[in-house]
Amino acid sequence: MFKKHDYTLGVLWAAAFFILPLPFIQTLEAGLPAAYQSEKLAIMAGTIAYVWLLLAIYLSTRPHWLDRLIGLPKVYMIHGIMSIGAIFLAWLHMEGAPSAGLIKQTGNAAFYLFLALALYSLVFMAGWLTKRVPFLAKIKRLLEEKVFRHEVSIWLHRLNLLAVLLVFVHIQLIPYIRAITPFMAWIWAATVFVFASYFLSLAKSRGKNNAELLSRRLVADNVLELTLKTDQDLADFEPGDYIFLSFPDEAGLEEPHPFSFVNLPRDEKQITLAIRGDGDFTRQLQELAPPVRARISPSFGRYQEAVAEQKPDQLLIIAGGIGVVPLLSVIDGNPDLPAQVFYNAHTRDSLIYEEKFLHWSSRGNFKSRCQVGRFKDEEVLGALPQNLSGLQVLIGGPQAMADHWIGLLKGEGLPAGQIYYEEFDW
Repeated sequence: MFKKHDYTLGVLWAAAFFILPLPFIQTLEAGLPAAYQSEKLAIMAGTIAYVWLLLAIYLSTRPHWLDRLIGLPKVYMIHGIMSIGAIFLAWLHMEGAPSAGLIKQTGNAAFYLFLALALYSLVFMAGWLTKRVPFLAKIKRLLEEKVFRHEVSIWLHRLNLLAVLLVFVHIQLIPYIRAITPFMAWIWAATVFVFASYFLSLAKSRGKNNAELLSRRLVADNVLELTLKTDQDLADFEPGDYIFLSFPDEAGLEEPHPFSFVNLPRDEKQITLAIRGDGDFTRQLQELAPPVRARISPSFGRYQEAVAEQKPDQLLIIAGGIGVVPLLSVIDGNPDLPAQVFYNAHTRDSLIYEEKFLHWSSRGNFKSRCQVGRFKDEEVLGALPQNLSGLQVLIGGPQAMADHWIGLLKGEGLPAGQIYYEEFDW
């Protein structure tokens, strides 16, 4: 991570955990009747849980300003941690502040709905878990083929909105809480803001079709290249970015899915994506027959932001498999920056776009090695310059591969701030 990036991420964590709940806690404490002081901690826990749940919903709208600051993977990480933390606090609230009747029913219904959706999301929507537990990965693949396709998962996840509404009703039903006017003003304002943000984001994502699929071809075993033309302004598209793509007129492909682009699409208004068929959405893409109308989002990603922040003298790029895709446009978009690339895949057929590396080799400042199987540690370490201060390392590929190289490079004295890896496990 980078110093600026670390500072921003730390501020956001502090805001999420401490600053945002403060006005709710302060107004609630000031107005809480003496008769309920024994339940004070439990009531506070429930309040913080509600604030965290609202924040989690807001983060699910993929705020573009946050992506450029900390990256969407980190946004989703905060989203997941806040959701799990909120469920734990909600349980403490249930245990310490007993209720009855409709108040209890709405609170319990919300809690168990949140719990069920969290467990579902850990398996079907949080790739970091299934990639670490092979047994869960097998179950996920089997159930996705039969029942829980991508579209189903998206709609199930939206039931979190219903759970939040149940909590909102739960709060309105408690007379002594409803009587605390400043607290209720904060509750209403935060809830209206988050739901307005969510539905505005949903409306934007379901706007007009702004792209068209021109062609598709297999560039490797199970890797599909899509070329799309768009009338969207691409001035903000940066090297290494990705977009969310959907095909609203195609059953099963209506919900947006993230894919990195291979090229720099700013001038020609064409976007080239390379997509491996890992799930039901990506496999169905292989059946599309162009031309097909499509919808694309603004671009997301921090690879180029990382380069701009660090201002390195040279790049070392380590890529594995399909993880090379976003780094291709980084190489293309920084022709004056000396670069060395180590790119490997499991099989010869899985090495993609080798012709690009051949083309870039005509640059006097570019070197690359592409091979089947992993690189030995000493091969990569031998490419490190004696002075590490101007080096930046960009990594793309599986989490386990990234963890290995990050640990190895840090052990050689390369500061963590000069290594950037963008997780793509969601």
